[in-house]
Amino acid sequence: MQSEKAVKMEANMKLGSLVAATVLALLPATALAQQESALDKIKKSGVIKACIAQLAPESFKDAKTGEWHGVTIDLLTELAKWMKVKFEPVEVKWDIAVLALKRGDCDMFGGSFVFNAPRAMEVNYIYPFYKKGVNFIVSKSGKQSFAAPEDFNNPRATIAVVAGSGDHETARRMFPKANILALSVNSNIQLIESVRRGDADAAYMSTFTVRWWLAIPENAAWAKIAFPGQDLFSSPNGWAVRYGDPDWKAFLDGFSQWAVSSGTVQALYDTYFDRTNPFK
Repeated sequence: MQSEKAVKMEANMKLGSLVAATVLALLPATALAQQESALDKIKKSGVIKACIAQLAPESFKDAKTGEWHGVTIDLLTELAKWMKVKFEPVEVKWDIAVLALKRGDCDMFGGSFVFNAPRAMEVNYIYPFYKKGVNFIVSKSGKQSFAAPEDFNNPRATIAVVAGSGDHETARRMFPKANILALSVNSNIQLIESVRRGDADAAYMSTFTVRWWLAIPENAAWAKIAFPGQDLFSSPNGWAVRYGDPDWKAFLDGFSQWAVSSGTVQALYDTYFDRTNPFK
């Protein structure tokens, strides 16, 4: 016969096994097994799905054809060609770009995310392939004048930004006293209309875009860059993926580093700025 101690030990072991089995039964399947890497999924499906939000010169649509163009579009096309898979763009607005990535609408954000800490808490940035600054487009006949960037940090200034973009976060952080007019638009170029109407004193966007847009004579006739020769608040920019997928991130980190070191990224920026103005 078993001793009383042995009987208790056997009972406790059975109870422990029952509890463990119950817990395992309640856990979702994804918690029991490591989630499949996006890299493995792409290998099987033959398709890279990349969320894209419009922003020149990285990712913008031809108004007539609807075709995508830009630095990151060309990089994604080159990546897909190299991997022997298809690149499928998934258009999103800036204010839901992070949400779209996190809920699995795409395998990566393939536009151009400028680094900021709040966004980095939600998505995993890939090794940056460039850095860019911002500036302001203002009206030549504006009621207020701004001699320096810090002059915008006052309650009388209204700055138009794309809602949910990196520029939105930077503007709130750098100009906490200003009125930030956050607009849910498809492209940062749409901000400029708020300046033309007088709803905002300035449109806040990348210096690249400002210079491009002002290269059109009819635009330069009424608007100007607020601080010529300056590139304000430069920050690294690039792609992002969901947290918890180290294989996919490592793969894209490697590609981004190759694109930088090979001169591919700089050549694309030079090409899009010097030879291809989407506003012409």
